[in-house]
Amino acid sequence: MCAGGMGSRSIATRLNEEGVLSPAEYIRFQKHDPEKDGPFVRKKFWGQTYIRTILQNEMFIGSMVQGRQHTPSYRTKKRVKKEKEDWIVVPDMHEAIISKELFDQAQKSLHSRRIEPHANSPHHTDPDVFSGLFRCEACGTAMRKHRTGNGKYVYYVCGRHHQQGKFACSSHYINCDVITRIVQEDIKRNAVLFSGDTERAIKELMERKCSEDEKRLSQMKSELVSSRKQLGALDTKLRRVYEDNLSGKLPDHIFTMFISDYDKEKAGLRETIRDLEKRIDASTAARSDVVRFAEMIRKYTSFDELDSFMLHELIEKITIYETPGMGRYRKGKEKIITIYYKFVGALQ
Repeated sequence: MCAGGMGSRSIATRLNEEGVLSPAEYIRFQKHDPEKDGPFVRKKFWGQTYIRTILQNEMFIGSMVQGRQHTPSYRTKKRVKKEKEDWIVVPDMHEAIISKELFDQAQKSLHSRRIEPHANSPHHTDPDVFSGLFRCEACGTAMRKHRTGNGKYVYYVCGRHHQQGKFACSSHYINCDVITRIVQEDIKRNAVLFSGDTERAIKELMERKCSEDEKRLSQMKSELVSSRKQLGALDTKLRRVYEDNLSGKLPDHIFTMFISDYDKEKAGLRETIRDLEKRIDASTAARSDVVRFAEMIRKYTSFDELDSFMLHELIEKITIYETPGMGRYRKGKEKIITIYYKFVGALQ
């Protein structure tokens, strides 16, 4: 819920409305004896503070977290909280119950939220599934959701244009139904593509999105093996030269010249090896990212409507750009929507 854009207060309200017991109440419920105590009645409820504590707990992604508190003096038993950077965090100590990606998205959403308007507030609006994702490409400002006075027509407009007018930025106006349909169709199209011949889709995306390094990954690996063999052969040759010099078979001035050439050749080989290792790591990471995207997107071959969780799981950002129009009233402007998916970027 948090990764989908819902705030801690709203999450607490949802849990309370659905009758989900808070941790303290759950413990009390387990100890409750209906025959002796009568019907169980909730006394404590979820609050946003405890929700935020849960959302930031790295134990859910398999990390062991220790040293959150300490006793400053042996004279007192009072425990004092330590700064987060001073905690002891060891990753992958036990099985995770949520993914690292979901946890990171929740943190991003949690720390980027402003104060949530109360449901009865005059500023309260319907939940915006594109919140935090939809931006004006021209100025980088978030697109703001608005509705007409009768509430029937919903649209998006550039936040800077809304605040400062047309001289600050164009409106980039777009109907809510239009952007929703564009995104929905694009997700389904890519989901079907990666659900069919997955390996072929991954290969085509790698060739289309990635640099020449990824296309010649096999060749780079062969070059790396060859360079490492050359370095090993050079070390063997050096040992023989040392032995010849010590035995008197190789004069000192020839030995000195060889050492100078050896140092230069070895430095060059090491630089080549470092460069190849970096490029191979980058290529491997790129393929890993494409595979992770394929695993995420193919879950959404069929769905009825967009929701915040789906969008925040799949998409990094969505931008809108207007091409310059012609004539006095700038007619003929075209709106270009670009969807940047997580791990792979724009797929158009």
